[in-house]
Amino acid sequence: MLTILGTVGHTGTLVLNQNAWGDLTSTLLGSGLVEQVESLSQESPRLMTGECQSEMSVQFSRGCPFECEFCDISVRYGRKPRTKTPAQVLAELETLYILGWRLPVFIVDDNFIGNKRHVKLLLQELAPWMAEHGYPFPLSTEASLNLAEDDELLELMIAANFSSVFVGIETPNTDSLTLTKKHQNTRQPLRDAVEKINRAGLRVMAGFIIGLDGEKPGAGDRIIDFVEATAIPHPVFSMLQALPNTALWDRLKQEGRLLEGNEENINQTTLTNFIPTRPIEQLAQEYVSCFWELYKPESYLGRLYRHYLNMKPKSYHPKLVMPKFIYLWALLIIIWRNGIKRQTRFQFWGQLFSILRHNPQVWKRYLSDHAYLEHFLEYRQIVHDQIPAQLAQFLAALANTRPLAEVAGEV
Repeated sequence: MLTILGTVGHTGTLVLNQNAWGDLTSTLLGSGLVEQVESLSQESPRLMTGECQSEMSVQFSRGCPFECEFCDISVRYGRKPRTKTPAQVLAELETLYILGWRLPVFIVDDNFIGNKRHVKLLLQELAPWMAEHGYPFPLSTEASLNLAEDDELLELMIAANFSSVFVGIETPNTDSLTLTKKHQNTRQPLRDAVEKINRAGLRVMAGFIIGLDGEKPGAGDRIIDFVEATAIPHPVFSMLQALPNTALWDRLKQEGRLLEGNEENINQTTLTNFIPTRPIEQLAQEYVSCFWELYKPESYLGRLYRHYLNMKPKSYHPKLVMPKFIYLWALLIIIWRNGIKRQTRFQFWGQLFSILRHNPQVWKRYLSDHAYLEHFLEYRQIVHDQIPAQLAQFLAALANTRPLAEVAGEV
């Protein structure tokens, strides 16, 4: 097994290529941040089977220019994004194309538009490559919300066959955004930014956080209202977690609010790993309720419909490819569950026919995105079961040490 700590350049790649397939166990320490990632070698085709994956990953850049208090990207990879050359990225995509890959590709950057000049150079070469190859796979990525401020960048992404983007909205409350140093989300109205990206032809996935300092009761309801108003189909919702070495971690440690022993288990089914500024019982209840409400089948289908109805993408024509049996089977499951079995049956068929009539060029993407609901229905049940159980354990442990009111009073 080979363990790499930190960001490494050409030397680390050589060691990885030499030892990844052997039995040597070693640890390679990165000697600090490298200025470029051009020296990183291409992914080995031997890692790809093509049969057990639904999405491939390609990386263009590392780092992010922003300093959000809770984020560890700038701490790990720096505030100066380093990029591969367009030729490198096209070579990796060409390899996927030759291997027969025709499913989505995720550009796994920390912030795809962190270096706008470089990303535009990439997109200017990527768009004709996509056209020449018949738009073989849709692309998605993660970017900061200031994407909405750059019309040229949006047009280039659509031309390069990007179909979706994840943005970190975190909260619709401007004061909370300022407190957590997410200033890039305060430059224009959040709703306007989301709707502009949506209209351009990108499906918006958005991250939201509950548990920020100074947050007032009802934060969960305000997130629900914002998600419904902007028709974001896929809100990713979690409690705030303090990641090691972030500005948030350092501040909470100084204030004596970090909870020891929770650093290794941070996900959407865990309580905050620090003492929040409002009662943890209230926070947990709002979180579970918000997660449950956001993924009610009728709510999800409604947002999905409005989101795709509002899209006005330019028309690009991929080559016709005979779908595999597994995807036809998945389509039948979508139709059975949403259009026949569930109470959403009339909503499902009405919305589908409306999309076919008013915005027919998005119907395939619209229909396939119904599949995500099955995941979120399962996951909201996990959140519903596990968060209250963890809360009970936390309160019981706290009762054996100091009264909760005493701890909360110190915040």
